[in-house]
Amino acid sequence: MTYSEALRFLDSLVNYEKQAKPRNRFKLDNIRRLLALAGNPQAQLKNVVLVGGTKGKGSVCYMLESALRACGLRTGLFVSPHVSTVRERIQLDGEYLSKRAFAALAERFRPLVRQQPVSYFELITAMAFELFARKQPDWTVIEVGLGGRLDATNLCKPTVSVITRIGLDHVAVLGRTVRKIAREKAGIMRVGRPVVIGMQVPEAKAELSHQAYRIGAELVPATDRVRVWNVEAVSVQKAKVPGAQGLGGGVAFSVLSELGAGRIELPLLGQHQVENCATVLGVLGLLAREDCRIRLDSVKQGLAKVSIPARCQVVSQEPLVVLDSCHNPDSGRALAEAIEMHLGTKVILVYGSLSGKLITATVAPLVPKVEIVILVEPASPRAEKISHLKRIFTRLGIRHVAAGSVRTGLAEALRLAADKTPVVVAGSFYVAGEALQELGKKQKQTVLVADKGK
Repeated sequence: MTYSEALRFLDSLVNYEKQAKPRNRFKLDNIRRLLALAGNPQAQLKNVVLVGGTKGKGSVCYMLESALRACGLRTGLFVSPHVSTVRERIQLDGEYLSKRAFAALAERFRPLVRQQPVSYFELITAMAFELFARKQPDWTVIEVGLGGRLDATNLCKPTVSVITRIGLDHVAVLGRTVRKIAREKAGIMRVGRPVVIGMQVPEAKAELSHQAYRIGAELVPATDRVRVWNVEAVSVQKAKVPGAQGLGGGVAFSVLSELGAGRIELPLLGQHQVENCATVLGVLGLLAREDCRIRLDSVKQGLAKVSIPARCQVVSQEPLVVLDSCHNPDSGRALAEAIEMHLGTKVILVYGSLSGKLITATVAPLVPKVEIVILVEPASPRAEKISHLKRIFTRLGIRHVAAGSVRTGLAEALRLAADKTPVVVAGSFYVAGEALQELGKKQKQTVLVADKGK
């Protein structure tokens, strides 16, 4: 099977990430049967960190992986959704799975899927379990897809579970209150195992505490284990923080944790990433009890190089363009704070969303930070109609224009910016992914023109 054939095989499966109506019922029966046919690779995984939550779970996964790898440990990473390529979801030692390896995994499961059909996400999860079982990384970091209790990733046996900040998202599936959502997220807890929780609103913390007691898990609030102070922001436009992104901006702060005391530098934008990093340090403190190779100096080096796609990601300096997934109210507040902290000026916002999201609550914090909004529809059957977006932004009193596609909207934003006003692209991973693809084309065209001029 070639890589192209593997993609066609995956695309032939039910993909709830792209369906016009999101899935409202979850069961693990199909993925359990598929994994049984494959020999239950998930049962062979060792040293797993399973990360759930509403806000920050992807960032926590990327930070954990980068820190562990910097300590000289072999790592596996599973995240979702992807921004640029599906191979982004399954990584070994910080590298995307190769096309050949990805195709080989798909070919391994094709005859099994004929016997037991599964969804797109379930198959990729099974492929990740298979790969990590074969390669046996020192530590495997796995991001929960949706919820926790009934997510396919929850079939593994985590050494440590992690639950980041919980808020309102996927309310039609997980529940319309923070307490109900917290109950679903708590499904990744394990009896006798630690669960590290990030900063939480009172309702979420109370429910997580109750569920940990009920299940028999050891509740470890990161705020009790990690002290943070003296947070400093580096403006994107004024300085550059060394790191994988290499385009400037970030945060630095002092910490005291089980690993020791020191100064952390992150090439990431926003106060929320300081919160996420505190959660990461809480997890690493636990892991260091069993693995002496996890040391603060190495952890600091790994965090200083972390790169996370579509999380307040600076993708261009001239013009200044920032990509963010920003798809729930917590994300909206975090993005607004990052704009204030690192840009210090109003921005041109390119915005599109999937349907079923809490759009008004998500974009309301951005109102004072935005000069004009360019409304777009991502190339997804779940895309929210521009007509609906126009009604929302009109009610909020934000000046806006409709552009249609992400490509058209980005071009209009760059024209209006004239290399002077920052452009922020936000609303979903689909919008960010399309924008990143378009910016990549423009950069290639610029290089070609420059080469011709030589």
